[in-house]
Amino acid sequence: MITDPTVLVLGAGASAPYGFPVASELKQKICDAFAKDSTATRFLHEGSEIPMNVFLEFREAFRKSGQSSVDAFLERRPDFIPVGKLAIAYCLIPYESEDAFFQPTCGGDWYQYLFGKLNASFEEFGQNKLSVITFNYDRSLEHFLLTTLQHSHGKTFDECADLLVNHVPIVHVYGQLSEHRYPHPEARQYSPDREPFEAVASAAHGIKILNETEPKFDEAHRLLADAGRICFLGFGYHELNIKRLAIDTTSVGSKYIYGTCRDLIGKELETAKMTVQQAIGSALELEGNDNLETLRYYRVLG
Repeated sequence: MITDPTVLVLGAGASAPYGFPVASELKQKICDAFAKDSTATRFLHEGSEIPMNVFLEFREAFRKSGQSSVDAFLERRPDFIPVGKLAIAYCLIPYESEDAFFQPTCGGDWYQYLFGKLNASFEEFGQNKLSVITFNYDRSLEHFLLTTLQHSHGKTFDECADLLVNHVPIVHVYGQLSEHRYPHPEARQYSPDREPFEAVASAAHGIKILNETEPKFDEAHRLLADAGRICFLGFGYHELNIKRLAIDTTSVGSKYIYGTCRDLIGKELETAKMTVQQAIGSALELEGNDNLETLRYYRVLG
């Protein structure tokens, strides 16, 4: 059981072992999917009644924008937000596959390791002091925990969903692939199926672009302030994202902060450490790209 208040902060590399693309890969998939007269373009046009040429204009502008992520592009081009959110949802939904949980491709099977550290009876599971702040749209961690709880304890979907929703805070600061928090009963089912169009529309509706709405950082700030241990997994340490996590360091005690390097080199490492220390008030220790190895190396979860 995790007895010390612990917060995991997830970037795209956190769910990459379970098949989800990182930002550069998602860009390529969007550009490939929305080429002229493609299946994706026709499908979303017919469902949304957005003219097909708008999807093509979005694809060309994004491809030539010099932006490495679709999120960064849409912040600068709010005129493309409705189309961009549909494109993100269309390209990410197929990765919602349970099979990927049990055959991770890279970065270590840290989901299974985490579940092992949450070891407790079903009745005591909610006493684990774990919280998650994620910058990702995918709901893979929630569904993994839901699936393993069901099969480990022989409980129903509703019993496990209620336990997770009420006792394991998972905050998607930029939204998720559903209008409702998963696994809330009204949330879109975790499924790789993009049909009917309403499935994509529901997923797109849950995505929040920065200049479109205020992201959910208030809850993230509270969780970070209360934490004794914080670990960044698969994170890029983008300066703006770190600053949005900043808390009042004068009113909280020191914390143990760890993280993966996420392919940072040279002075980038020092910049990441300095930015995190300024935002959260404690030194950041970095170790490798592998999520599982970092959790084990620093014994983040006890």
